[in-house]
Amino acid sequence: MSYTATFFLEPQATARCGVAPLSVLYIEPDGSMQNDITLQFPSAATLDEQVATADRILAAVQEWRDSIVAYRDQKRTAADELAEAREEIARLKAEVEGGA
Repeated sequence: MSYTATFFLEPQATARCGVAPLSVLYIEPDGSMQNDITLQFPSAATLDEQVATADRILAAVQEWRDSIVAYRDQKRTAADELAEAREEIARLKAEVEGGA
């Protein structure tokens, strides 16, 4: 049996879970509890099998997130860094002036 599904994640996408013994992962692509993707284990799955599967999914999600961060950081421009530095200078200046 083979499955493929594509869901586009909106900026407000969330995930939530049901805890053991009914370990369910809900991914809400649009942040709405009305629309979700539900992942759960068959009743025959042992707790060790559930943990091993959850660990594999967790590792993939972490790698996915890290690759997005790396790509975002790679795309930063000097202008982005200058704007960030100016914001930090303004924050520090306000902090010093407020504490004087």
